[in-house]
Amino acid sequence: MPGPDTDPLAEFDLAAEFGADLASAPTDERVYRVALQLYEPTRVSDVAKRADCVPDTARRHLTCLVEIGVIEQISDSPATYRRNESYFEWRKRSRLEQLSSSQLQERLTELTTHEQEFREQYSAERPDDVDALEHADYNQAEDVWMDLSEWETVRCRIRRLESSR
Repeated sequence: MPGPDTDPLAEFDLAAEFGADLASAPTDERVYRVALQLYEPTRVSDVAKRADCVPDTARRHLTCLVEIGVIEQISDSPATYRRNESYFEWRKRSRLEQLSSSQLQERLTELTTHEQEFREQYSAERPDDVDALEHADYNQAEDVWMDLSEWETVRCRIRRLESSR
C-alpha cells in the first residue's frame, strides 16, 4: 500500500491545503473565505466554527461583507447569510470589460468553436437535449455528464462575453 510519500494523489489533497491556509490566515480573511462558500443560508455559529473564531467576531465580519455586497443576510433570527451571486456576476463582467475588443473576440471565437464541437459530437443544439446514457456505455456515462457540464459552462461564458461586448 502506498504511503504519503509514494502516493501520487497525496500531493493533491486540496481540502487539507485549504484548511492549513485557512488556519494561518487572519480572522477577517478566514471569515471571508468561509463566506465565499456559503451557497445555502448559513448561521453565524456555523460560519464561526468553520472560520475558527467566536460568533461575535464572525458576525462583525459578516456584517461588513453584507455592506460591501459580497454576501446577503437571509434572515435575522437566527441570522443566516449566503453568497450574493449577483456580486460575483458583476465582478466577472467588470473583469471582462477590462479586456480589449480583440481579446474579447478571441475568447468568444475559442468558446464558440468549442461549443460547435460539442454540438457536432452529440448531434444536439444544447446540453439539455442530450441523454448521457444514450451516448455512452454504462461505465462512460460520467464522462458524458462531465462534457455536458462543460458545454453548459461554455454557453454561460459565451453569453457573458456577448453581453460585455
